[in-house]
Amino acid sequence: MDLSYSTNLPHQAYTPQQLKEYESVAAKHCAVSMSALMSNAGAVVAHWLMRHYTKQHAVLVITGCGNNAGDGFVVAQQLREAGYDVDVWPLMSPSRLSGDAKSMYEAYKSSAGQCVHQPSLNRYGVIVDAVFGIGLDRPLEQELQAHFERLNEAKATRIAIDVPSGVNALTGEVHAHAFAAHHTITFIGLKQGLLTGRAKEQCGVLWFAPLGIDQAFSHLCVPSAKRLMHEQMMQKRIYRAPSSHKGTAGHVLVVAGGLGMAGAARLCAEAALRCGAGLVSVATHPENVAAVLQGRYELMVHGIKDARELIPLLDKADVVAIGPGLGQCEWAKSLLQQVLSHSKNTPKVMDADALNLFAQHPVDIKNAVLTPHPKEAARLLQSTVANIEGNRFDAAKTLARKFHVTALLKGPGTLIAHDQGMYINSSGSEVLASAGMGDVLSGIIASLLAQGLNERDAACLGAYLHGFAAQQASAQGGKGLLASDLFPVLRSLVG
Repeated sequence: MDLSYSTNLPHQAYTPQQLKEYESVAAKHCAVSMSALMSNAGAVVAHWLMRHYTKQHAVLVITGCGNNAGDGFVVAQQLREAGYDVDVWPLMSPSRLSGDAKSMYEAYKSSAGQCVHQPSLNRYGVIVDAVFGIGLDRPLEQELQAHFERLNEAKATRIAIDVPSGVNALTGEVHAHAFAAHHTITFIGLKQGLLTGRAKEQCGVLWFAPLGIDQAFSHLCVPSAKRLMHEQMMQKRIYRAPSSHKGTAGHVLVVAGGLGMAGAARLCAEAALRCGAGLVSVATHPENVAAVLQGRYELMVHGIKDARELIPLLDKADVVAIGPGLGQCEWAKSLLQQVLSHSKNTPKVMDADALNLFAQHPVDIKNAVLTPHPKEAARLLQSTVANIEGNRFDAAKTLARKFHVTALLKGPGTLIAHDQGMYINSSGSEVLASAGMGDVLSGIIASLLAQGLNERDAACLGAYLHGFAAQQASAQGGKGLLASDLFPVLRSLVG
């Protein structure tokens, strides 16, 4: 029996449909029955609880009517046998159980296990969610919402088995009053929906338990998404030959900063420099020139009154980053139009106001990375933020297909969609919720493009470096971290 578990998560992620289709095949390949697999899953959770909580903590296991409930009854029985004070609260009638889950319930009852109804939650130190698992793809019923609201308000530590109830393991959508776990222990293969958006927070700390069949499972199906891993990302950093000079390290043109928005242009441009671009030019509002240039004299800053003044700058650029602080006035529209018409084959990073303007009049673009947050993605897809967050995977894929680009959908567990696959960023934290962080990300990606990476690799490495730099820079405290605080860390990371 494999009782191992870890927060060191695998590289691959899968849909719940893949788990349902292939876990039995993988188990059979490993000579493990489905009943034994359920027992093993429950044993892992019981072992985890016994390792982290003493017998002084009374445990309440809440169950439904599917296989997840079977896992829960195994947990309850094993904890009872170890001397823990355990109750089971069936939120659905055990008469609805079938197969292995029914057998686990009967075994629990045969061992004098107790089922309770409307328990006093303040007596429990730990609450274990074994209601839905991967099977839920709809909002919770009103009665269940009321129960979960009470459970989430309890002072107990909350543990979810496989997937917190109310979280869609395919899309990442978090339904109203979903179980808010402090820890989630998931099995066999990572479910993609747990790794992005609000679902990340709903899961708490995510633990992975292979149950001894993960390798067989991974050989049976192609992952739906891949997580960006530290070692892999660090290997993508750009080697600079001893004979290099500024002309061979790439020239980035930053088109950014409408009137009064010099900071956005400066952050984007300095990020490009700090990540290794040999030359960085800035095209900005004439009144911003002094502010952008102040203290960073390595930048070549140009005040642009008329969009035609961009043409000689575009002709020299290897990459264009456009949008941070640009605004949506006629001046901004003319600059975007000039970039899109004059530099059709030049790689581009489009962010912020460039995306908002582009959404109004989309045209064919090539070699581009779009970096929207959910609201900008909603504008691009003529949708709503709720719809975007309700299925971030579909939103990112649709952006990539619709505009023939690499789409980077920002947020917890940033998604990068490309015609070669879907990638989930594993770095970053809540400290990125600060002004200017998106401007820095645009500059990082533009710099990597200018130095020779393709759009997919530049977006993936850029997102990872951005998030990891934020984690490193916040070591002495996250609140108050400024976007510019990432620059010294970025410099060390890119080597």
